Amino acid sequence: DFRWAMAMLFSRGVDLRDEDAGTGQLGLVPYADLLNHSPYSSSNFNLNSIPFSKDKEVVLYADRPYAVNDQVLITYGQKSNAELLLLYGFVIDRNRFDEVELRVSLAEDDPRYDEKVEFLRSVGLTPTQAFPLLIDRYSNELVQFLRLCCATLADGPLGSLRFNDPISVSNEVAVFEALREGCNLALEQYPETEEEDAKLMENSQMFAVLSRRQRMAVKLRRNEKRILKRTIRVCDSEIAELEAATRRQ
Repeated sequence: DFRWAMAMLFSRGVDLRDEDAGTGQLGLVPYADLLNHSPYSSSNFNLNSIPFSKDKEVVLYADRPYAVNDQVLITYGQKSNAELLLLYGFVIDRNRFDEVELRVSLAEDDPRYDEKVEFLRSVGLTPTQAFPLLIDRYSNELVQFLRLCCATLADGPLGSLRFNDPISVSNEVAVFEALREGCNLALEQYPETEEEDAKLMENSQMFAVLSRRQRMAVKLRRNEKRILKRTIRVCDSEIAELEAATRRQ
């Protein structure tokens, strides 16, 4: 049935590089589901020709020497914990690709709302956009979109602005205030705080009462809150630096 087919695809589907043809293709590889994921692994599957044969074979090239009985790790791709939980049923504590999706919209009471909507349409964008927040960074596209959102009449015509550079100090402060507010609103959507999640996880007896799925969900939401809180701290720091620079002028 459909669920079985999807399970086979997600558990055994592998991107195979055909060195001879110089192309890649998706293949179903038996036993591939026995190999566990690490975001730090660079092991890869290749589709190699067999000498003196028209057939080909799948070869796994390990990313480092492994000792006897060591577990060989591969990567399932640059996936966040939410994707790993949805597709494979687990999360990992140290996932450098973990992210939180933050949705940003133009304020409908903005005096320049109609003008900004038209400007966005002219570049193929809509008034609401989603951006990833990672533990150590956020995208330039997010900052550029917020610069547009926060632009006032004093900043001049939208077509003359370079959104990949700061527009003004006041606009840049507004950008990080808006980002901070968005993160705080996202945190408020969770039923528990990060501290409550940490307390639950530290209580081994209480944590063990939860089902495996519930434990994974708690880990997922705790990591997401960490990303949001770190972004808030970065915003605080950026705002403080901008305000300090203004006072020195």
